[in-house]
Amino acid sequence: MKVLVESLWKAGWAPILVFVAHMILWQGVGAYETFPPLDTPMHLLGGLAIAFFFWTTYSICARTGASGQPNSTAIAVLTLTSVGSSAVLWEFAEYLSDRYLGTNTQKGLEDTLLDMLLGLVGGAVFVGVAWVRARRRRRARD
Repeated sequence: MKVLVESLWKAGWAPILVFVAHMILWQGVGAYETFPPLDTPMHLLGGLAIAFFFWTTYSICARTGASGQPNSTAIAVLTLTSVGSSAVLWEFAEYLSDRYLGTNTQKGLEDTLLDMLLGLVGGAVFVGVAWVRARRRRRARD
C-alpha cells in the first residue's frame, strides 16, 4: 500500500493531468473536432506520462524491495510492456465508448493503430532517457 501511495504522489499526477487535458479538449471545447491533428501530440504525451508513472512505480518497488531488486534494464522492459498494455486498454475504452455511449473517437483501424504507436513512441522516448540516466547514475556510484 505504501508503494502505491508513494507512486501516486510522485508520478500519478502526470497521467491524470494528460487525461484531464484530454477531457477538456474533447468534451469541454471540442478541440479534436476543430483541429484533428491535436490527437497526435496527445497520444505522445499520454505515452510519456504513463511511462513516467510506471517507471517511477517500478523504481519505488525496486528501492523498497517490494519486487526484488530489478536493474534499470528490467524496469525499462516492464515499463515498455506496461505502456503497450495501457495503449491497448485505452483503445478498447475508446471502442466501447463509441459502441455503447455514441461517441465518435475512433476513425478506423489506421487511426487506432497510429494512436497505439504514438503512445508507444512517447513511452519509448521516456524509457530511453530514463534508462540512460539510470545507467549513468549507477556507473557514477560504482
